[in-house]
Amino acid sequence: MKRNRINRASIIIVLLLFINSCSNENTLIDSVTDNEVLLIINDQNITAKIFKKVFEKQKKIFRIQDVKNLKPEELIWIKNRVIDKIVKNSLLSQEIEKNNINVKEDILNRALKEAREGYPGGVFAKTLELENISIDDWEEAIKNNLLTNQLIEQQVNSKVHIGDKALLNYFDENVKKFYKKEQVKALHIMVETEDEIRQVQKELQRKQKTFSKLAQEFSLGPEAVKGGDLGYFEAGQMPEEFDDVFKIKTGSVSDIIKTPYGFHLFKVVDKIKERQMGFDESKPMIEKILLQDLQDKAFRDWFFKLKKNSKIEVNYELLQKIY
Repeated sequence: MKRNRINRASIIIVLLLFINSCSNENTLIDSVTDNEVLLIINDQNITAKIFKKVFEKQKKIFRIQDVKNLKPEELIWIKNRVIDKIVKNSLLSQEIEKNNINVKEDILNRALKEAREGYPGGVFAKTLELENISIDDWEEAIKNNLLTNQLIEQQVNSKVHIGDKALLNYFDENVKKFYKKEQVKALHIMVETEDEIRQVQKELQRKQKTFSKLAQEFSLGPEAVKGGDLGYFEAGQMPEEFDDVFKIKTGSVSDIIKTPYGFHLFKVVDKIKERQMGFDESKPMIEKILLQDLQDKAFRDWFFKLKKNSKIEVNYELLQKIY
């Protein structure tokens, strides 16, 4: 295998040479077998099979039906992107192993459960099927994400700190950004049909049952067990169909609101006017903003050093044969 140190310039130059040499061919044929070694990253062999798997995912992301329709420079770009992705994932995995980082079983199970909860009914299985992802691969991806987060926290984020002076300076320079929008505390009833919501209205007019009691009895919303209590929320935090709730007087009940989810009634029980926030109240938000920027930069610097000190070799001749 012809081995060269990987860098963006060499990849682009070599790929241009190879792709241009075959640009006059009418048919592009992938003649590379899966077990051939395409990359070596710190003595870790990366086979063509692994490259092809990531390559296929990238083609899906960019909706590429046939690479024959790509310009030479576009094919160079996407192959270079795949190499970068594989190199990054491999180096991070090696660091995870080197630093003996593990994820506890209960934390992993909780993360898997939370990820599944975002898919109602049989949508989860259908999504995996459409994306051609096995349940084992999906679980492994969740686990790798947790491990990577732990690695970055240990090696990067834990070493980034911000003093109160920097936080206060940012607040003074951006004071107008820190304010609380008007907030409403409301009770909510959601039912499936218009007949049901009109029945609830009639029950409210009779005044024999409270709004909370009717929410427990009729509502399909998850907050029904709490009497329909949504807590406090700001404009924009709910579907736009609910914006009119902010126009309702405290103690009043809304008109019927129809959405794709069903039919709704709201009762406003409290309001908090828009107001300027002080430094102490704004501090957690400022810290989050500044930390994110500093941590992103620290990670880029850390990973650049990690990559620079690694031995990464590419079989360019093999690379140009993959389509």
